[in-house]
Amino acid sequence: MSREFFPKGITLSRNDLGGLAVEWNGIFIGWIHASIGDQWNAYVRGKKNGDPGIMLGRFTKDEAVRRIALAAGWPGTE
Repeated sequence: MSREFFPKGITLSRNDLGGLAVEWNGIFIGWIHASIGDQWNAYVRGKKNGDPGIMLGRFTKDEAVRRIALAAGWPGTE
């Protein structure tokens, strides 16, 4: 997986549910899973432990990761 298109500090790793966990500087911030065609469902994690994630929508993989990063507070300028 190429990380060159992802925001600085963002990494992806496979999760137990078959999707990809999104981490920012080693902190879990959300996840994506495949949808239809080249689309991925994007979720940002809740603010507290046990909170459900918030669905952000369906996007291309790069855009899904970018939206999660922005929702988690990534400044978008790195």
